[in-house]
Formats: sequence, C-alpha cells, structure tokens
Amino acid sequence: MNEEMKTDVLQHIEDNEVVMLTRELVSIPSHYMVEGGETALAEHIQRRLTREGIQATTETVFDERSNVSASMMGSDEQGKRLLFCGHIDTVLPDGMDHEPFVADMKNGLLWGRGSVDMKGGNAAMLLAMMAIKRSGIELKGSLHYAGVVGEESPNNSEGAKHLVARGDVYDYAVVGEATGLKVAGFHKGMSWLKVRVKGKACHASKPKNGINAVSIASRMIVALEDELVPELAKRSHPYVSAPTLSIGRVQGGLQNNTVPDECWFSMDRRLIPGESIEGAKGEIQKTIGKVAAAYPGASFTIEEEPETEGRSALESGIDNELVDALVSEIESLTGETAQVGGVDYWTDGAHLARMGTKTVVFGPGDIAQAHASTEYVAVDQLVACAKIYARLAVNLLL
Repeated sequence: MNEEMKTDVLQHIEDNEVVMLTRELVSIPSHYMVEGGETALAEHIQRRLTREGIQATTETVFDERSNVSASMMGSDEQGKRLLFCGHIDTVLPDGMDHEPFVADMKNGLLWGRGSVDMKGGNAAMLLAMMAIKRSGIELKGSLHYAGVVGEESPNNSEGAKHLVARGDVYDYAVVGEATGLKVAGFHKGMSWLKVRVKGKACHASKPKNGINAVSIASRMIVALEDELVPELAKRSHPYVSAPTLSIGRVQGGLQNNTVPDECWFSMDRRLIPGESIEGAKGEIQKTIGKVAAAYPGASFTIEEEPETEGRSALESGIDNELVDALVSEIESLTGETAQVGGVDYWTDGAHLARMGTKTVVFGPGDIAQAHASTEYVAVDQLVACAKIYARLAVNLLL
C-alpha cells in the first residue's frame, strides 16, 4: 500500500513543471541589494502554494525581507513532523558570464543566478508538497516548508534563526542545498575571526620609538600559516575534509611617515564536527600570543565577526531513521546505491539541528556552480530530487 501511494503521488509531478517552477523562481531577483530582498519571491511562492490549496504565509524578518512558510497538517496530532527548508536569497549577479535572471535552458542544464544555490532545491520541495496535495493522500504526520531569508553574506541566517526562535518543533528536516543527490548528515562549521593589534605610533624617522602594529600583525599571519595551518591539516573526520584557516583581509596604518599603532586582520576558520569556536580561538590566541610577547607594550584581541555567529558544524550523523528513509527512496527511484556522508560547506541545517531536529542536507546540483560566474543546475537532478522528496514525505509521515 505504501509503495502504491508513492507511485500515485509521483503521477502528479510532471518533469516540465519542475523546470518551469525553477525558472519562475530564478527569474525573480532575491539578493540583498534588491528592495525588499527576498519578499517578492516569498510572495510568489505563497501565491503558488495557495492556488494548490496549501496553507502558506509570509512573515517579515528584518528590513522588509520576508520568510515564506507552508504547512500540510496530518490527521494525527501526535504524528511526526517533517520540514523542507531552503534559503531563498542568492549572492549578487555581478560578473556573471550569462544573463542571471533569464533562466535559459541548454544541454539539459538550467542556467541562472540561484539555479543551484538554491532555487532548484526550493522548487523541488514545493513540487513535492504540491504533488502530495494533488494526490489526495491523507498523511498522519505533518509536512512543512520554510523558505528563509538572509543565508548569504553579508547576512547571518536571520531567516533560519527567526524560524528557530518561533519555537516550532520538527522531528526531521531536509535542507535542499546542492549535494549532487548525496545525503549529508555532517557539514563543517565556519567562523570569521578578527585580530586587532595595538602598538604605539611615532614619527617614521624614529621607528624605534614606536611599536609597529602592521609589522606585528604580519608576523602573526606568518606564524598562523607556518605553525597552526599545518597542524589543522593533520586533523581528520570520516565525512568532511580537514579544518582550514585562511587569511582574508588586512588593514592598518595611516600614512608612510607614521609608525602605525593599529592594524587588524581577519580570517575564515572552517571547523570540522567536534571542534568549537572557543577552541579555535584558543589555538589562535596561543599561536599569535608568542609573537606579541616579543614586543613589550603591544597587545591584541580576537573577536568573532557578526556575520558568522552561531554557524557551527552539523553533527546530526548518518545513523538514524531520516537517513535510512532517504537512502531507501533514492535507491528505489534511481536504482543506484545512495552516497552518504558529509559536505565541506556550511548550511542553515546547523541551526535546525540545534533544536534537536534530525537534519540532513540533500539537494540537486553541484555546489561548485554556486556563487560562480556560470551557475546552472542539471534538469535530471531537479526532477529526481522532487520525486525523492515526495517519496520521503510519504515514507516518514504516512
């Protein structure tokens, strides 16, 4: 009976409809420089779901930028709750090699800003919900969707944080970021850390009368790259690559005839599951503290930049009923062995998992095309993903 119902649901997913909905979403700019950000897209999604008879609402989160959410309540109040979640903002379209919002089709690929990151994943989730609604199947559990704002820099997942702060409880969550249809129960965390170095200014004709903050900062950077980065490379995790540290920005000094008394530099630190921000800061403190000790009178501080606060690793794991169900549906639909593990990039899934929700990342496309000058998603993965999402919902909620 369960398999018959899944087959019935899939009859309500037309391959071309998945493509057309993705093209609709891509054609609506939703980056942070657009007035209202994602709101026009959120309202479009709301209208599409409402036409299907699915209860959907938008909710302003910040700066007139709105999340969109939808629910299909089950017959059993004690039934399981599954959340499909995806960010609906994109990075800027600057520097793209093709028209960003035309959503052209070529050689089995759908092109456009956000096609892979991650309007394709959102479209697949929405079509899965629509198909279940159209089929008339009554689920015991409840199926939910959240299209959230502000995942891309310079924002800090305000939409996902707002969703969590509402206090809604979910048993399972699927984040539709591009994994190439691989199941990811782990991903790295990320932290942008800024080091501020304080020295002493003086006239450049007498540099020994001052403490050169730029010189100290440069030696700190060399120490981090020569001492700490190789140690990080020795660490391992079975499903993600080694942790990393990369210097991204440096700023200091006023003019050449003044010994600079201030300098700051910032870095991107990627954490593997099991590492903490405090632990990472402690290692940096120890490494650059040895440099600072050679300059009496100099001081430094380390702080996390607001853009990455709370961006911890995902550690839901791969040994749970959500992963088992997803693997089963992938293999049933494709006839191929499902790939299971982790991804190196960060997602909003970390926020959901901290609520105690079993969370995986699973979606169409190659993350290498995200933020790229040529962004596209493979149509065959789009269609397969929509069908897998629908089968998964029936599996978990029937």
